[in-house]
Amino acid sequence: MKKNISLKKAALLATLAILMFSACRKDNYYVDGGLSQQSEEEKRMTVYEFLASRPNHIFDSLVKIIDLTNSKALVNQANITFFAAPNKAVLRLQMNYTPDDRQTPQPLANIGKDTLITLLGRFIIPNAKVSLEQAVKDRTRYYKALNGDSLIVSAVDGGTSATSSLQTSAYRIMFEHLKIPGVDTVKFSASIQTHNLITANAIVHVLSNGSSFAAGLKQKYFR
Repeated sequence: MKKNISLKKAALLATLAILMFSACRKDNYYVDGGLSQQSEEEKRMTVYEFLASRPNHIFDSLVKIIDLTNSKALVNQANITFFAAPNKAVLRLQMNYTPDDRQTPQPLANIGKDTLITLLGRFIIPNAKVSLEQAVKDRTRYYKALNGDSLIVSAVDGGTSATSSLQTSAYRIMFEHLKIPGVDTVKFSASIQTHNLITANAIVHVLSNGSSFAAGLKQKYFR
């Protein structure tokens, strides 16, 4: 009997420990899922080092683009906002770039370097570190992307409803590229899955898996 009671107590303690651990883990995250407690080592990394060091290899394609275009200095320049595209976002560029019913991904090395650099520049805001909190404060603001495009950064969701003054959901950043506001009809917008990651030279926001590195490029072919 005593043995059964001891086992029950052990199971109860284990359950409590798991719940406490889960609560601690939640404290390490923003409400939108972004890491709020990076290691000091990560914060000392450059953007390139941070992308290349991810254990889940989520940015391997982006790192390859940086390597192919010798753009390490671009992403490592001081005081920038960088929108990091995951592998799935880069794959959308590779899949749509060349007409092919078999849809074999176009090798990144076969895509023009000028095209890749132009697209990379669309994900960099120079001379500004735009945090999620800043976007919420500004609501909507135009920035000039590194490649010269107009970049609209806005905060969405997280608002209050007509029946409640309480925040209804997490804030998140959306951005939209425009060549010439009000003139160019080719637009690209995407949401962010992780906000406010800190590196030595930048604030980094990770694009959602549903985004595309093509970023509004007038491609030859779409499925």
